[in-house]
Amino acid sequence: MKPAGPPRAPWLPRLPRLPRPVKRALVAAFAVAVAVAIGWTMSRLDWSVVGVLFARRDPGQMALLLSGSLLASTAGLSLGFLAWRVVLLELGPPVSGPRVVRIFFVGFLSKYLPGRVPGMVATAKVASVNGITFGRLMTTAALVMSLVLLSGFTVGLLAGVQLLGARAAWLGGAAVLIVLVLVRPQLVNQGSALLLRLLRRPAAAKAASVRGVRLAVAWQSASWVVTGLHLWPLAVAMGAPPSRSLLLCVGAFTLATSVGIAAVFIPDGIGVREAVLTAALTVVLPAPAAAVVALASRLISTVSEVLLGAAALATAEYLIRRRERADPPAWSSPPSPTSPTSPTCPP
Repeated sequence: MKPAGPPRAPWLPRLPRLPRPVKRALVAAFAVAVAVAIGWTMSRLDWSVVGVLFARRDPGQMALLLSGSLLASTAGLSLGFLAWRVVLLELGPPVSGPRVVRIFFVGFLSKYLPGRVPGMVATAKVASVNGITFGRLMTTAALVMSLVLLSGFTVGLLAGVQLLGARAAWLGGAAVLIVLVLVRPQLVNQGSALLLRLLRRPAAAKAASVRGVRLAVAWQSASWVVTGLHLWPLAVAMGAPPSRSLLLCVGAFTLATSVGIAAVFIPDGIGVREAVLTAALTVVLPAPAAAVVALASRLISTVSEVLLGAAALATAEYLIRRRERADPPAWSSPPSPTSPTSPTCPP
């Protein structure tokens, strides 16, 4: 009897089986569409802020500050991937590292396509091909998003207290919840399962372990802190006091990005993130300089996302294809002379 494949997402149409050349053409077309969307996004960024930054500092010093900013952003994004990876592997059978990278970064770069549906369909299809069921993928997304927002608003307290004063007390709720999650990690599993039931989406058959949830919280919190550090060299370049602005920059970026994520109807939080970031940075910078830093932050974040995503996907594809060449399918091997199914008997 033919084994059943992974469950199909209920909102995805049932597509006919396509010949391999057609599949390859569709994959190539999708890759081109993502590349065009990324190029269009990059062209719409305000590159003039780079000239403004270089006008404020010696070119060599400014190049060093920008390099440090780009490195911090890339490292922080990598830590965020590790948090997602922990949750995904907790919810089912093992999956090889390159395939995990492939699934994550296909979805990661697909966000540049107009609308959310193409990226969701592509991610679900890639996950299915690589052995991840739709329920497991959705549960991972629900779990990780809850941890991203809870840890984000908690780290955002570093800026919220300076920006909002006593009104930042509402951010303390996230801190209380993240502590509660660390003490009772099973609450995250229960919360994500309830959310998926309300959305009428399948859940993974297996729940994340206590250790897995705590490890994901640690990786995601580290991701926020390291990613937020990219803002500090930009703020210092525009005249912010280094010692006073360090924690503010980490908290400001985290708070602004978390608010942007929570604004689900605005793609990638564009506009919302810059507004919150500019307001927070006015604590240490004049408003025009704070706006320059906010725009430069968007530029650095986008460039680091594209560079990391492209490099990670290229590496994963190379490793997957090399393993496929090294371990060909069993049916492609010639029958052994001593095999009982061999058409001729040994002499």
